[in-house]
Amino acid sequence: MKDSHPDFLALSKIEEDLLVSRLDAARKAISHAGEKGRNLEAEVTTLLRSFLPEEYALTTGFVVYHTHNGPSLSPQLDVIIYDPVRCGPIARLATCDVLPLEAVYGYVEVKASLQSTSDSAQEFADNSIEMCIKKNQQLRGMTDRRFWKPAEDSPVQAELVTKQWMSVRSYVFAFEAEGAVAKNPDAFAQRIADVSARFGPPVHLHGVFVAGHGYYTTRGIDVSKARPED
Repeated sequence: MKDSHPDFLALSKIEEDLLVSRLDAARKAISHAGEKGRNLEAEVTTLLRSFLPEEYALTTGFVVYHTHNGPSLSPQLDVIIYDPVRCGPIARLATCDVLPLEAVYGYVEVKASLQSTSDSAQEFADNSIEMCIKKNQQLRGMTDRRFWKPAEDSPVQAELVTKQWMSVRSYVFAFEAEGAVAKNPDAFAQRIADVSARFGPPVHLHGVFVAGHGYYTTRGIDVSKARPED
């Protein structure tokens, strides 16, 4: 009997090609930027739902987090990954949800195309990796989480506990690369590292996927062991 060896690399290439085809289909079918964006967000959500365990829920909307001046609202997030078992939305609207930070694991920014803005530009392009990192700096700064827990000396009372919890995980999903830097994996990886270092902590993009070009991950460096070139 002939052994069967699954080719997962070939399977991944087919799935990437399908994603690019869906972008082309959206561009040919509709010209409205907002509807095109919502369609691509739905494609990414469908893809994530196909392999994420059921204990992770997906939605789009906003995150409420604590500040010194009271509750504040995050920018709108394309895809939010959250815990539907222990938490629920503060507000569930027809087109989006508002979730407490305590429920959120991470978020995904969805871009039809992803580029890099030059250092000489007056402002970052909306679909640039630099703008994604700028937004990431704000979102990763949301660490003040508050939980109710049963009081030790009472079967009916609860007490509020405040913890400086880990920041949400952050990802960028792009259907294509635009421009020379984004199309060059080495140059693009270096650009992500350089701009992240320029913004400084708590910036950290956990993953950037660009269909047809690659998946980039970032990791912290142990400064006590790092070489100068790191």
